[in-house]
Amino acid sequence: MKKLILVFAVIGFIAMTATTKTSSDNKIVPELKSDKDKACIDACNACIASCKKVEGMCANNKSGKMAECEKLCKECVTACEKCVKAMTDKSKDCKSICADCVKKCEKCATECDKFDMSDCKKCAIDCRAAAKHCKEM
Repeated sequence: MKKLILVFAVIGFIAMTATTKTSSDNKIVPELKSDKDKACIDACNACIASCKKVEGMCANNKSGKMAECEKLCKECVTACEKCVKAMTDKSKDCKSICADCVKKCEKCATECDKFDMSDCKKCAIDCRAAAKHCKEM
């Protein structure tokens, strides 16, 4: 009987390990329920990376012309991070959080499009992709 319980415990542990994965920063991330969730998280993470890059570039611009862009990039990063967290936590508020993220991403994309730098153009593209995926959630 003890062996049977031990076998079930091992099987349960293996099953639990198989349904979780470790991210690059050693956090355990639960498997998502659909490819749509994964695509949205990937798009939000790409948006976060682009916005952070542009935000840094804007902060170094001493003319002040990019102050609004810097502000909107910060807001977009915050919204996308919140969206990723809601999806990985399977939050019941995910839909409303994603809707807010769409608004922030679209504003940021519009602002980034005003500038000719390649990083700004890439940021606008990534923001629109995140907004598109968040709309589908």
